Amino acid sequence: MKKALAILAVAATSATFATASSAQGIYIFGDLGRSDFDTGSASGISVDETDTMYGVGMGYSFNDYFSAELGYVDLGETTASTNAPVSGSLYGSSVTIDGRISVDATGVFFGVRGDLPVTESVDLFARAGMLHWQSDADFSGTITIDGDTFSGGASAELDDGTDPYIGLGASYSFNENVSVNAQWNRYMLDVVDEDLDIDTLSIGLAYRF
Repeated sequence: MKKALAILAVAATSATFATASSAQGIYIFGDLGRSDFDTGSASGISVDETDTMYGVGMGYSFNDYFSAELGYVDLGETTASTNAPVSGSLYGSSVTIDGRISVDATGVFFGVRGDLPVTESVDLFARAGMLHWQSDADFSGTITIDGDTFSGGASAELDDGTDPYIGLGASYSFNENVSVNAQWNRYMLDVVDEDLDIDTLSIGLAYRF
């Protein structure tokens, strides 16, 4: 986490030395892709760590090199299931599962983006910031988590918090207004006192006003 915050600080400091202003203005963006939850697994438990993710937001470019962004991201969910009682450690808790549990993550992010123009149409960029997130769990069957037993179907808020994210990507501008991007992001969440990294790969569109 300290490393991610250091990256954020360096990006913000470097931006103060940028002088170009041709890209100044507001833009909106949307991304769609795949998420991968680094949850770990227990013997006998089938875990699906991948899902579809999406994000939407808006940004303000101060110049060609530095922007601030605000938006919402749905990171999808990870699911664990079994057909017989199985015990182990999962999602940072001691669990016994005879059924199915799904855990999702959504949140609002705020961060900075630094661009490195390669040509008139192609930019490389890096992102860093903070995600204010919430994680919910859906249960079916019989599941015991840290000594608490749930039967039938139930839903509950698992945890929430504010943690860092970082990312790298590339964009291609069709014209002064429309661009397409491809990017990787890592969201470093602290869920139930355990580190949970969620990696995303996505493509998206941006429109600059």
